[in-house]
Amino acid sequence: MAPAGYAYSILSNVPATAVNPITYQWYRNNVPIQGATELSYTVPGALAYGENVKFYRMAKTMECQGEAEKPSNVITITFEGYTMPVGGCNLVVSGICWADYNINDLYTFASRADMYTKFYQWNRLTAYSADEPLTPAWNATVDTSTTWTVNPCPPNWRLPSQEEYQHLHNSGNSWVVENSGRGNIVPGRFYGYNHTQCKLPNQMEGCVFLPTSGSRSYVDGLLHSKGVIGYYWSSTQVNSGISYSISFYSTASEPANSVNKTYGFNIRCVR
Repeated sequence: MAPAGYAYSILSNVPATAVNPITYQWYRNNVPIQGATELSYTVPGALAYGENVKFYRMAKTMECQGEAEKPSNVITITFEGYTMPVGGCNLVVSGICWADYNINDLYTFASRADMYTKFYQWNRLTAYSADEPLTPAWNATVDTSTTWTVNPCPPNWRLPSQEEYQHLHNSGNSWVVENSGRGNIVPGRFYGYNHTQCKLPNQMEGCVFLPTSGSRSYVDGLLHSKGVIGYYWSSTQVNSGISYSISFYSTASEPANSVNKTYGFNIRCVR
């Protein structure tokens, strides 16, 4: 057992020689790992996810009949964090569990990962409509709190910090258009160690999907960039009127975007 999302070294503790005069070959669940041809191997955080994951190297060993090629240094690891007592968790990054869905109504997760969800302002519990018309009436005044004193997430969940969004960004991400063949009906980004492979709705181990709901203007609440850009609040402020968020679009992910606190952005929770 080992915490998910961290790097681990598998040291050479079984006598064996290289398959050829130069290299070994390491495998993860019987699939060769590109570039992993040394005597020992460091599992990167990008591969440190899943249950009963088997790592080994192919090497030559001496048996009674002579030299034979076979697996050596076999180790099976369950990376903790994906199976949890309540609800489970498909993505753990630096010990933080990321929810599979946005918040839609207050204290309530959306019914699916790939849907446009309601907007919230900094440190407020009002849920503004995901589509036009705007409801309820817009509040253009700034909350100057240093952090979120209210929590729109369900019990035991909270908003991510800017640092946690940075870790999410660093774990890997990739843009997909709507109906991309990955199960998503709206555009967005897959984040996490398995971001290039996972699919909605059920093949999500090692990643989360964030849809591009757009935002509501800090001035009047008008809807902008729906289906083009995703914006999500962090719990970390820049100053009394500005906070950090993550934003992303087709060509980039920006985990330290600083914006006026009266914008309406989406919320993704962690625990």
